[in-house]
Amino acid sequence: MDNQQFFALLRAKFWTMILWGVLISAVSFLGLMVFAKPFQSTTDFLVVQTGEQAQDFYTQFKSSEYLSKILSRAVYSEYFINTVVETGKMKKDFLPFNRKERIKAWSKIVTVQKNLELGIITVKVKSDRERDAARIMEGIMEVLTQKNSFFRGGDEKSVEVRVISGPINEQNPTLGKILLVVLSGFAAGFLLSGFWLVVRAKNYFGQSNPLEQILNSSVSED
Repeated sequence: MDNQQFFALLRAKFWTMILWGVLISAVSFLGLMVFAKPFQSTTDFLVVQTGEQAQDFYTQFKSSEYLSKILSRAVYSEYFINTVVETGKMKKDFLPFNRKERIKAWSKIVTVQKNLELGIITVKVKSDRERDAARIMEGIMEVLTQKNSFFRGGDEKSVEVRVISGPINEQNPTLGKILLVVLSGFAAGFLLSGFWLVVRAKNYFGQSNPLEQILNSSVSED
């Protein structure tokens, strides 16, 4: 199949590809609405090296990078969860009592993103209730800013974790995320259907008129 036949095939089935794109986009949107938690709280933390250890920029940068990694990983630990509960911001029975299930449930509620170059940690808490998301975030903020020495094993005066943005409480998913999911779903459906047509055309390669075979079979199926 040459280029002319290939583009003729795509033109003939263009609206079918559009239909598949709309279908996958709608399924993606529905899945997002069903499975996404309706509320989200977001806070940005800055990890900074202080005191005599911060002698030059490179040392400070590498130290902040290392500490950001440790603290980001520590957020998912059992000890961190228990410390958040001890702040009184979150109810003890909010999470399962089984240790494995407790950590698993926590990882679905809390998301951590790292910007190692800047030493910034972004924490997001998602919940079915706005108050729960806000209270859990308050507990996380207290642990990270005031009780972080245990997780990094250092002198409390040598490192500071500062809140630089938030907490920002909002409905989830955001408009930007909805648009991203919808557009991604449409693109996936459109491209996959086009890929399927190309694969079918190659299967017919070598016949007297492969393009006609594809179009005729597609019309009969439609």
